[in-house]
Amino acid sequence: MGRRTVDLSDPFNQTVERGHPADFPVDLAPLYYGSKDGYREVPERWAVVRKDTRQSLAVVSTRYTLVPHQKILNAVEEAIKPLKLGPVPRGIYVDRDGAMMRAIFKFPELTQPISKKDEICPCLKIQNTYDGRSRIGIHIGAFRFVCTNLAVGGAGAFAGGFMSIHTGKIPLDEISEQITTYLDGFDQIVALYRLWSAQRAQEGSLAKALNRVPERHKARIMESFQYRDDTVYQAYNAATNYATHRAYSYRVAFDLLERINRGFQETFTASRN
Repeated sequence: MGRRTVDLSDPFNQTVERGHPADFPVDLAPLYYGSKDGYREVPERWAVVRKDTRQSLAVVSTRYTLVPHQKILNAVEEAIKPLKLGPVPRGIYVDRDGAMMRAIFKFPELTQPISKKDEICPCLKIQNTYDGRSRIGIHIGAFRFVCTNLAVGGAGAFAGGFMSIHTGKIPLDEISEQITTYLDGFDQIVALYRLWSAQRAQEGSLAKALNRVPERHKARIMESFQYRDDTVYQAYNAATNYATHRAYSYRVAFDLLERINRGFQETFTASRN
């Protein structure tokens, strides 16, 4: 039996306010080591511990500032409330027993067309880890609908890497203003996608756009391209669809999306100048 793949569009069919995988209590606790004289505290180190299971998620420096996943998600919720953006479905993804969290909030009422049968809406990607592997981040991107019915879900074209709202310590009082600013700039993403939809894909350029992608994934993505007929936008959607529907973990899916988006933006944005 083959390994199951993840689907980043799957959680979007319902909104979960509480009880999701990232909603658990977490705290810092002293770290000890055993010696012939008993237990001694490890200097300048803390353990990040789940309070519900007492499981240790990471060992960090005493300079580390713990920001719970739920605090970040709450901050985003509070920031978007006054913006009157309509229903905001979201997907929340957790890996490594809770140490890594990724979430996507999407705004279907702000949907814009790329073509008659293709629409995208802006999204926010939120990330946080408890082991310092990546800083707190909030990024804006886009989600592509399979059709205009929200219940159907989406094809998973998430445009990560266009803009980073904040990295590091979250300024809670500034998030709403920054999100508004970046959502107002969503037209830039739409314009780029429309440019790609009118541009024919070429094998050499597509290979260059996927240079950041590990070889085993790159080969599978390249197999799906029809160079004679595909536009850059169609090739981009094929690549991101692979990342969002055929990866074997949420971590790999988000990593592939980041690599694909950076590669396509650098390759095909530069080519229009």
